Amino acid sequence: MKSLLAILLVAPISDTGISMATGRVIYLNYKMSILMKLTIWIFTITFLSFIPDLATAEIAQDHPTFSENSIKRYMFSMDTFAAIEMEFSKRKVLFTKAPKAPTAGKTTRVMGTGTSGFPTPFIIEHVAGRFHAYAERRRPQHPVAPLPYRTQDVVFDTPDPAVSPIGTLSYPKTGGPFPAVVLVAGSGPHNRDAGMSLHKTLLVLADHLTRQGFAVLRYDKRGVGLTGGNLHPNSTTDDYTADAIAAVRFLKLQANIDLTKVGIVGHSEGGIIAAMAAAEAPNDVSFIAMLAGTGLPGMEIKSLQDAAERRAGGMPESHVLLFQSHDRELFEIAASKRTHPEALAAMRAAYLALPVTTKETLGLPPADPPEDLFEALLSPWFRRFLSLDPRPYLEKVTCPTLALIGEKDMQVPAAENLKEIGRVLKVTTNRASPLTSVRQLPGLNHNFQTAKTGQVSEYFLIEETIAPSALALLSSWMQEVVHKRK
Repeated sequence: MKSLLAILLVAPISDTGISMATGRVIYLNYKMSILMKLTIWIFTITFLSFIPDLATAEIAQDHPTFSENSIKRYMFSMDTFAAIEMEFSKRKVLFTKAPKAPTAGKTTRVMGTGTSGFPTPFIIEHVAGRFHAYAERRRPQHPVAPLPYRTQDVVFDTPDPAVSPIGTLSYPKTGGPFPAVVLVAGSGPHNRDAGMSLHKTLLVLADHLTRQGFAVLRYDKRGVGLTGGNLHPNSTTDDYTADAIAAVRFLKLQANIDLTKVGIVGHSEGGIIAAMAAAEAPNDVSFIAMLAGTGLPGMEIKSLQDAAERRAGGMPESHVLLFQSHDRELFEIAASKRTHPEALAAMRAAYLALPVTTKETLGLPPADPPEDLFEALLSPWFRRFLSLDPRPYLEKVTCPTLALIGEKDMQVPAAENLKEIGRVLKVTTNRASPLTSVRQLPGLNHNFQTAKTGQVSEYFLIEETIAPSALALLSSWMQEVVHKRK
């Protein structure tokens, strides 16, 4: 089978899929089965395209050529400038102006667009007789000092004394007591900033909400940094829910927090966690916002995710459906109450029972697969994810709830999930909280970035961390909730 893409896993997104293993280069095949993909899990980022639009300029080497909140992405080095030009041509990068060769010790900056269609600044440096090319990945929404609010590192307790999450509490410099919110990241080993695709999504969200007058707590997940506990995928959604409730209760101990106005904003799996926390601790959670949270059982979500990814990759529909059928059998085994050895044996038997023609069609190896091929399906987190149905928890949520999903979300498809969330919350029958709202946001992906296709490969290439329209909608809804709450 041909190797199609080389992609870098940078941070488990998000997510129900996402969220996102870091720093390993993997190779995906066009006909690669979900079994193989699950051994590395999801949330991949492509670095094969390059990227926004300025005139060519030569800059002295001792002056900064990259902005403070950008990423200097090394591309390649050549002995001559002509070779640099040839390599850019091979990579099909089109420049707004022809780049000029920088003199020794200086730098040329030029705008161009690669095969991804995203414009980007390119930097060519002339150092020690060689030329080095870089792409600048800008993150204009990442906050930089000085900040107009205060931050405090904190440690709080959970029901498990071995965990004690470490995080950051931000709050306005003046006023108070403040309404407050806990930010909960999606699936994967996220730190408090939720660095998905080198975007610090929760940091940007915290910055925005703190500027709007909220106190905001975000924290490193279990096993990340100095937070104790089992690293993903050896902790479950239930574990993360217990941590989120503990975070809410920690906020309610603070002298500068309004105890009656403490909520949770969760992204992806964090949205499910917000609903579970509100259902389990209704006296503590005043409101929740589910950003790309799910309304369907995990098994259905995974099936929809994989089908969308395969279609986007050009797989024939007949193959997509064939994969769905085979995957479903494996998912049902993983979600069952079987012991680990029993589940492995059942998966092996299911695989061996596949007709030879089906294996050939799907590009699966005909021989008996190694047991470790199924291990990712049987991690504590994934088994719980597959069996988890958010609807019984949503039925118990009585506080104001905002559910947002981007139109181009390929990890949590908007139409199917918002319909079910709205139905369970009784939005259409006007039996929900008056402030409960369920909305699809046009043009946005799983991370609420303005996207072209919504594919995971775009996340890193997009400069925007969170669309300003999404931030404004979220914070204005939160303001309405806390101002109406007595």
